[in-house]
Amino acid sequence: MSRSACAIAAAMVAVAGASVPVMAQEATHTPAATQPAAGRLYMRQKVQYVSFGDDPSPEARDITKVVSTTTLTYGLRRDTSLSLEVPMAYAAEVAHGRHATRRFGVNDISLSIKHRPWQLDLNPVDSLRLAVVGGVEVPSGDGDFSSHSFDPFVGAVFTAILGRHGVNQSIVYKFNTGGDAFNTRAGDGPDDAVRFDTSYLFRLSPVEYSAASEAATYVTLEANGLYETNGDVEVIAGPGILYEARTFALEATIGLPMVQEVRERPEVDLVVTLGLRILF
Repeated sequence: MSRSACAIAAAMVAVAGASVPVMAQEATHTPAATQPAAGRLYMRQKVQYVSFGDDPSPEARDITKVVSTTTLTYGLRRDTSLSLEVPMAYAAEVAHGRHATRRFGVNDISLSIKHRPWQLDLNPVDSLRLAVVGGVEVPSGDGDFSSHSFDPFVGAVFTAILGRHGVNQSIVYKFNTGGDAFNTRAGDGPDDAVRFDTSYLFRLSPVEYSAASEAATYVTLEANGLYETNGDVEVIAGPGILYEARTFALEATIGLPMVQEVRERPEVDLVVTLGLRILF
């Protein structure tokens, strides 16, 4: 085989090995400028435990929540996708020492489109990508679990894949047209909200991709922030782990408050998230 043919073959092997990990450069809570190929469906299921403290509402509640979020993403083209996100929540609240009140309901549903206008592939593995996203949160109408308003949002996401390292940076602005004065879901109050997320991923294995590579394991570090135009701001940060095979992935993270300056909703004490991703 000629030298040029060997080079082409090696590049094809690298692309085959890298195709799934490039899709994997998305941490648990930080969007990435990646999406499924045209005609492919991507399902993501996350279960999140959240413990709150210092509730400023008149009830002064102790609150814990378990939120199960199902996200379906469909690739329209190689650079454009549509997503549907449905979060279901179980909440336990104790106010003024009374017995716990337990409720189950559906939070607002999110519809969005993501388009990647720019991509620079440095080699078969490394890539720089920029995507824009827009959509609307639709009220579920499920009592206090719903904001009862249609809230549009728009943002951008940047992704860098460089060897064993991956970095994502996103910013999303949500225009809140309603919402309760005292709420527990960050960004669901009456004020507009800016979400800013940063993630770093390091590939533990394999050190280099080959035709035999069937899966990849990453450690992750995220900082997930939210600023509301009433002046409230919080940043939740913590480590995680991501295991991705060719058609599925498993993830787990822990989040702790780094910045917590909120006056109109409870502070977050702890966030634990488990996730499953499936590519059809």
